[in-house]
Amino acid sequence: MMMLAAAASGPQPAPIGYMTAGQLADKCNQSEAGSVDYCFAYIAAANDTARAYEIWLGQREFCAPQAIPQSDLRKAFLAYVAAYPDTRNGQAASVIVVALKETFPCGEAPAAGATVPTGKDGVPPAKGRP
Repeated sequence: MMMLAAAASGPQPAPIGYMTAGQLADKCNQSEAGSVDYCFAYIAAANDTARAYEIWLGQREFCAPQAIPQSDLRKAFLAYVAAYPDTRNGQAASVIVVALKETFPCGEAPAAGATVPTGKDGVPPAKGRP
């Protein structure tokens, strides 16, 4: 009977939740190809999602160069987590966005009610950039 109960319960699934910035930073610092690929994919996805919201909302969160290498996004994230170790417990995607905002600031926001011009990619251009 005991074996039947144990077999019925089987392996328990991992709890569902968000990856922490510390977990992602640890993956980003590993040398295994799978971990490095995971790191780049996660950071690229957070960047792409933030860019999509920027288009939707008509405002910039951060102003990284349009053709920035993924390695630069990774460096920005890792440098931020190293500089602010208390962020390791934060949600990875949120910490990525904050790191990119700190690393690639846009400057002053337009005044309330002002229309925001958009660039070729549909995102408002950063101050001083085409």
